[in-house]
Amino acid sequence: MGSRANHGVSGGAAALIGFLCVMFGVSVPLATAGDAPPHHPPLEISDNFNVLDLERHFQDVAQSVAGSVVAICGTDAKINADNVLRSDHITAEQVQKLLQAVDRTVGTGFIVDSDGYIATNDHVVTACDQLWVTTDDHKIYPAIVVGSDPRSDIAVLKIPATNLPVIHFATGAARRGQWSIALGNPWGLAAGGEMSLSVGVVSAVDRSLPRLSSKEDRLYYDLIQTTAQINPGNSGGPLFDLQGNVIGINTAVILPQKVTNGIGFAIPITAHVCQVINDLKTGREISYGFLGVRVSSPTPAERRTAGIDGETGARIDVIEPGSPAEREKLLPGDILTEFNGQTVRDGDQFVRLVGEASADQSVSASLQRSGKPIAMTLHLGHRPIPTTQVTTQSQRFHWRGMVLGPVPKNWNIGKSTSVTEGLMVLAIDEASASAKSGIVQGAIIKSIAGKTISDISALQLLLNSTPPEACTIECATPSIASARD
Repeated sequence: MGSRANHGVSGGAAALIGFLCVMFGVSVPLATAGDAPPHHPPLEISDNFNVLDLERHFQDVAQSVAGSVVAICGTDAKINADNVLRSDHITAEQVQKLLQAVDRTVGTGFIVDSDGYIATNDHVVTACDQLWVTTDDHKIYPAIVVGSDPRSDIAVLKIPATNLPVIHFATGAARRGQWSIALGNPWGLAAGGEMSLSVGVVSAVDRSLPRLSSKEDRLYYDLIQTTAQINPGNSGGPLFDLQGNVIGINTAVILPQKVTNGIGFAIPITAHVCQVINDLKTGREISYGFLGVRVSSPTPAERRTAGIDGETGARIDVIEPGSPAEREKLLPGDILTEFNGQTVRDGDQFVRLVGEASADQSVSASLQRSGKPIAMTLHLGHRPIPTTQVTTQSQRFHWRGMVLGPVPKNWNIGKSTSVTEGLMVLAIDEASASAKSGIVQGAIIKSIAGKTISDISALQLLLNSTPPEACTIECATPSIASARD
């Protein structure tokens, strides 16, 4: 079959354009034979293209990836019912009933490891003491946070399940105009299963949300903007391409008016984002380079005065007292043009480059000061770690009125007994059955149901597979508990 590349459109091509116009609410006038030729050659669309083929492809993508997407719900309320910690003893309806009387949050996640590791946004889970996820096929699991990074707004959860379907990351950067598919839990509607799908295109790339970044101290730069409908509850979910590969993590939506559709944004999948997810799976602390400056993109006049050709550079506006930038004698008004071997495009990119550099690293930099080029080596510091960041040492688990966490390093019970494994009772409700049985704050839980407990992930797996009545606790109660110097 031939194709139409002239001014007229017919057959399947017209059907496709009509479909897109209806789908996205746009009006596209079709050219006629009397119209003047366009500035750019028209795109070729095959006459034998069938819009139903596109529809079936969307269905195929949804079918192939839905199993790797989960709905998330959680609360900061303390719910001590044992059955909510066991996937075989809880239903979505029961969880929703429990959450009706308390503040709750909803979001979306996607499976990154078949052993039950799920990536999502940090802002979805940061305020939650208890979490549950529901898969597309209506199964529900208790979840714990194994690692989080507030700066990048990424967290990784763990559920007691194996052999789960895993998403695949796209290998190339997102492109304006390509199809985008969001799957998730808008407004909590998928809390019982059956993830919701929306379709659109990538509207733009390299978008920034500086006001939100500043308000929440997060890195909302280089974002994907999409017309695929994103709503509260979609946060943390995947944005797919037409091949079913994840190109971004749906993160934010701007709602100018409550009666209009919002503008959705996603964190693009990059090598750095993949590394953050892998580090969080193991509970590693995520650190960022720190220079201690506030920057903006220079104006064209400032660039000309500085002798900079092209639209590049980041202008230093503020130097924080006592920061590495002050020690390196950087000055307000300096325009940084290169950092760590990369050309500085603008202020947003510079913030990202500093953050992605290793803390305590020495990096090369070039800047313009009063019209003169200066090359120097900058010694970065550690960006302060947010108290909400979850690592192996800061994990918490709520069970039977207790708040459990890892035993601090080099912890002693009494004068000579060193503790190397188990979980510490960091806090306890004095009215709980645990307290009435003699467990006190500072006690070390060594085993449950006769099985040694090494960490919170092991506790989650044990509780999920063990009847409540069998969960007898063996613990060491300290007479004097102290940390070694």
